Amino acid sequence: MYLNMRKSFSVLNINNYHYPRGGSDRYFLQLTDILIKAGHRVGTFSTNHNKTIHKDWLAVPPIPGVDTEHVGSMSNVLKYLYSPGTKRNMVNAISAFKPNIAHLHIYYGQLTASILAPLREAGIPTVQTLHEYKLVCPTHGLFADGKYCDVCKGRYYWHAPLKRCNRKSIARSLLSMTEAYISDFLGAKDYIDQFICVSKFQKKQLVRLGISEKKLAVVHHFADASVHVPDNVGEYFLYVGRIVREKGIGVLLEAYSLLGERRRPLKIVGAGAETELWQTYAQELGLKDQIEWLGFKDGNELNKLYEGALAVINPSMLNETFGLTCVEALARGRPVIASRVGAFPEVVSDGKDGILIPPSDPISLSKAMEAISSNSTNACNMGIKGRQNVRKKFSRQRHYEELMRIYNSVING
Repeated sequence: MYLNMRKSFSVLNINNYHYPRGGSDRYFLQLTDILIKAGHRVGTFSTNHNKTIHKDWLAVPPIPGVDTEHVGSMSNVLKYLYSPGTKRNMVNAISAFKPNIAHLHIYYGQLTASILAPLREAGIPTVQTLHEYKLVCPTHGLFADGKYCDVCKGRYYWHAPLKRCNRKSIARSLLSMTEAYISDFLGAKDYIDQFICVSKFQKKQLVRLGISEKKLAVVHHFADASVHVPDNVGEYFLYVGRIVREKGIGVLLEAYSLLGERRRPLKIVGAGAETELWQTYAQELGLKDQIEWLGFKDGNELNKLYEGALAVINPSMLNETFGLTCVEALARGRPVIASRVGAFPEVVSDGKDGILIPPSDPISLSKAMEAISSNSTNACNMGIKGRQNVRKKFSRQRHYEELMRIYNSVING
């Protein structure tokens, strides 16, 4: 039962995609469901795609977005930067749905900052959940050349093409730079009434890089710790995330190879442009028959994988804004081995419900994996403490109540 802290809101929930491509999309869909069940009137606004789900939630029929993998033509590039069609569709959505608050998520590159002016002109209060560092980094991650990077501080986005930040491509990096300047010009920082950070760490970074602290609140993501979990410890290590270098996939494979005959099975869930590269690397390490590459999973399939895991591993090298897969694992009574980076220490309590290790350190990771697999009693106790941690700090109810306070504050001025 959700505590409704005010009469019902009419919320226009806005995100590039209306299906679960990643954690931010899952949150967008989960939030819509939570708000509806709490008695609020909710309409969603996204681009059209053949994978779109919950079409009955849409405030207006969506229009196609941009194929960002094959931007190609000049018209497609221009649409990536500014979409007149999406702007008109936003005007239609405001007219048809009549929201009293808009909640934005990731909208750049698909919906584009063209949607901001109609919201502003209609006088609709706006909040945005920040799932990354787009406000201060053209490529969103504060990460370049394999390490932390903040050289664009102060809107010096021209560093992006110089450093080839977007997939080592000058063209893509130029596009990222241009999009960042255009978004700022169109109000990406100024037109939003309240930004919602998903961790204290993220807020601290954004303030340090020039975003006004007054416009930043913190509301952690959530997970459902009420679900039933098996009493036994799991049988395999599990990785859930994008298959790219900066997520630490190479570090994981190296660490796994160091375990030798003592190793438990490893299941890898996720997709990415570098999947074949890392599958080849696993073969070179002699791990071909000991790793399952399962591709993208979501919903019940992913939950079952969490429940069967001995531990979930997140060896990211990035300045992670939260760590949703870590919380989801803890909610299902599974300990977590994670890098000591970004907001992970806010989620994982080292030595209590998981193990934090230095980033880019396969030896430390292999030792942590060995410690978990050699002591099932400790792994079980860590899982119990993890569920307690989620219930206390990352529950749906707490998340909802904190969000309602923000909605009330923004609407009432």
